[in-house]
Amino acid sequence: MRYQADQKTKAREALVKAATKALRKNGFNGIGVDGLAASAGVTSGAFYSNFANKEALLGEVIDANLGQPFVDPDSGTLAERHERLKGYLKMYISAQHCADPENGCVMPTLSADVARSSDAVRQVYRERMRELVGKIVRALGGEARDADSRAWTIVTLMVGAVSVARALPKGPEAKAVLDAALQRAIALIDER
Repeated sequence: MRYQADQKTKAREALVKAATKALRKNGFNGIGVDGLAASAGVTSGAFYSNFANKEALLGEVIDANLGQPFVDPDSGTLAERHERLKGYLKMYISAQHCADPENGCVMPTLSADVARSSDAVRQVYRERMRELVGKIVRALGGEARDADSRAWTIVTLMVGAVSVARALPKGPEAKAVLDAALQRAIALIDER
């Protein structure tokens, strides 16, 4: 049987796309290779022709998704960049984001899995995280060292708040976690 020349590439793209949703929803240990392959509409053989193992796919998912999408940190005045960043944070640190992990950010659902992964996966995470922090630094403006510290704090508030709020029962405590984190993150943007 002859295969189309780009079949392997299409299978890889389908695996990364499907795995992104499946891993965000179920976590790394919540779905196996067969389930990941089925969610992408490919065979387990196609999975292994593209990835050595599930952890290699995790690295690819992190590489493709961490920090995506993000506001443009370079256009507009400082005040405009701050307002866009605040809007992004209001979307990110929200009950809606908490309720939809399958379509949300990979950081709250997969950071703990990455921490238990190989150095190669952790290095990809580090690189993408540094890119995200760099974008926030540029959006914040100001003295680089101070902006870097504020950016890391903002990322920590984002990921931590969503992770904790998702772990709590829905209700006033989860809302309080999100509200407190958002309020502090916005205050960090306004610091001069």
